[in-house]
Amino acid sequence: MAAHRGRVAFGEFELDVEGETLYRSGRVLKLRPQPMRVLCLLVGQAGKPVCRETIRRLLWGESTFVDYDVGVDYCVYRIRSVLGDKARSPRFIETLPRRGYRFIAPIRRERAFNEPTLAVLPFVNLNRDPGKDYFADGVTDVLIAELACIPAVRVLSRQSVLHLKGSERRIGEIARDLGVDGVVEGAVLHDGDRARVTAQLVLAEPERHAWAHTYDCDLSAVLTTQRDLARAIAGCVATALRPADAAAPRQAAAQPVARDIAELFLNARVEFEKMSAEGIGKALAGFREIALRAPDFAPGLVWYSACLYMLGYWGHAPAGEVYPSAKRLALQALAIDDSLARAHLVLAWMNLLLDWDLSAAMLEVRRAIELGPSESDAHAFHSTLLCFAGSKSESAEAVEYMLKLNPAPLMPNQYAAWMFLHLGQYARAEAQARRTIGRFPDSLQPYFVLGWAAWRQGRAQEAVASLETALAHSREALSLAYLGHMYAQLGRTDEARKLLRELEQRRARGQAPPTAFAAIHAGLGEADAAFEWLETAYRLRDGHLFWLAGDPGLDPLHADARFADLLRRIGVAPA
Repeated sequence: MAAHRGRVAFGEFELDVEGETLYRSGRVLKLRPQPMRVLCLLVGQAGKPVCRETIRRLLWGESTFVDYDVGVDYCVYRIRSVLGDKARSPRFIETLPRRGYRFIAPIRRERAFNEPTLAVLPFVNLNRDPGKDYFADGVTDVLIAELACIPAVRVLSRQSVLHLKGSERRIGEIARDLGVDGVVEGAVLHDGDRARVTAQLVLAEPERHAWAHTYDCDLSAVLTTQRDLARAIAGCVATALRPADAAAPRQAAAQPVARDIAELFLNARVEFEKMSAEGIGKALAGFREIALRAPDFAPGLVWYSACLYMLGYWGHAPAGEVYPSAKRLALQALAIDDSLARAHLVLAWMNLLLDWDLSAAMLEVRRAIELGPSESDAHAFHSTLLCFAGSKSESAEAVEYMLKLNPAPLMPNQYAAWMFLHLGQYARAEAQARRTIGRFPDSLQPYFVLGWAAWRQGRAQEAVASLETALAHSREALSLAYLGHMYAQLGRTDEARKLLRELEQRRARGQAPPTAFAAIHAGLGEADAAFEWLETAYRLRDGHLFWLAGDPGLDPLHADARFADLLRRIGVAPA
């Protein structure tokens, strides 16, 4: 039996395994983090024995300084108390003497979405030439993007299936593990000016082949073929799983492009998806060449604008120089084809970061979601804007939706941890951060979230330990600022000022935003200095300021009238 993931139900209870939240009749039940983690483990292995040693490693790693037998017994006791379960006549958790425990209640998997859900596995490169991998990967990316624009289905992001490249696991097993209704797999053969694209759709529960087709085309039509392929797959899924929605999805007709432009586009898309500075730089060069040679090819303009935005957002290029060009290119693409969800998303970011117009950004991101219901990046940004506007419950729902569409990679997982923190859901933020660290042990930002979540729950010692771990990972600006703030609040002033001096050295090299200094000065009780730095950030139109209301490092400033005035000028809601 595959481990249960996502949201499951048993008896009158529902458990969000990923979010570590237990419900009964829609009401959240209180369960401390350690018992909750044990419950998620037992439910995830429902029907299987789970030994006490496994539980010990889950809770305390390799530590030998904990009386873990007592700790394990306490966790199971707390779980049974919340569930109303009894050890002698269990409904949910069975004790296996001298072995461990087993979850015995039947599990019902809750659907992640109302619509049928698909995963597109990385297409196989039949050329057996690593130099042609980009072509198979590019075809996969474009197909996922096309499916993301079809309202009748939901499709997982590329990053969430990338680890399955070359996998020999059974399709049905993959579908159950990913929590999807169907899996698309295929292969590509690139021969001179021609391409052959073969795809098949396998539906789960029960596992069955539902559709298969082979497309032979010249390279100038390969992008058009992906749109035809997406429509055929969506129509088949709708017919098989949602007969009432069996009508073919509507999409704008894709225009053929020159074969060299098609190849260049697929190659640049693959580089972009690497999500590294080097990859974005290579993608930028490719999309720039496309814009010069095919200025009316709207998808090329869209991804050119996306590259510029990403380089500015990550600090690899001056934001003030690249953001205006990103906005101009997005508008240029929309003038050619207003149905491009990614163009509306880039425009939404530019409306916020370049124009500081929250309302205009909200309109564009909602348009992006309307056009691309499976675009996880659009749902993530929508969550951000809802948070800035003070719509906390809607923001949390958007985060959850984003995680369902893109559950595997680091960035959405650490983003979700930050969002739950900013929304005041500290236990949930902590659980999300721990889960992210478990998947990505070398990640940095989840330690920030762990520290602030513990701090706001009154566990100062744990908070400091988490931020000291972050500083050991990387002595970057936020590591210095956050730990310096906590040291200062705890009276360790000399240590705080030492970190402040190191931050000043980074500032001289252009590696520290003004908001980092504001955090340390706020911790030291130096409000005037903190507000001077915040005003500097305001003059520079620093995008960090949009997070001002929920930044834990600025908590001591909330009672100051200057803080409320700054929030008003930025246009975000108070925490």
